[in-house]
Amino acid sequence: MAVIEMIGLQFIADTFHMEYKTVAGAIGVSKQTFQDWIKERRKIPQPRLEQLSQLFGIEDQTLFQKELLQSEKSEIMMVYLTKTDEHEEIEITDIDNHGNEYTTTQHYSQNRQLIEYIHEEQKRERLIEKVNALLNADSNEENENLRLFEDVVTVMQDQNLSKGTAMKMVLYYLVHRDNEWGIHPDYAKYEHKQFFEKLDKLFEEIGIKS
Repeated sequence: MAVIEMIGLQFIADTFHMEYKTVAGAIGVSKQTFQDWIKERRKIPQPRLEQLSQLFGIEDQTLFQKELLQSEKSEIMMVYLTKTDEHEEIEITDIDNHGNEYTTTQHYSQNRQLIEYIHEEQKRERLIEKVNALLNADSNEENENLRLFEDVVTVMQDQNLSKGTAMKMVLYYLVHRDNEWGIHPDYAKYEHKQFFEKLDKLFEEIGIKS
């Protein structure tokens, strides 16, 4: 079964449950012009992109005239859920440590949990997209990257937990050592054994900049 492709403008309008003629009317163009845009028969002029950006509250104007990645679709969905969210104040009655009853007011967001869920899923989507981008490079790099990912996955799946944990710490250190990498739960144990200090010395010996 063929996958139906659509550019961002069509996906955005559908996500916001707006008819195409409504979107066209809101920015002062004909429905036929809108159809030409989503069929990619014509490019969307910059002034119209600015109008669409304001209409939907989507800052990245490139999203309107490209085929979207899954993470970009998630971003648009979160914008929609945020704009259409309903908020209310709820009074909560509780009892303090001395047995006294008190009432507090809490802010309730109808879409908050769904937005948080989509945000977490988006992290996975972006990671998958990065991996795919590396694997879809030119043929020589693709083969090398594929072998590299296979090796990493093999170690991560190994039943030898010590080896797997060490690999996680090396990867985590390489990515995060210039900022908050020390928050990793295994940091203290490995630092106590001078793991990272020895790793830096090894990098220096073989000419890898830290």
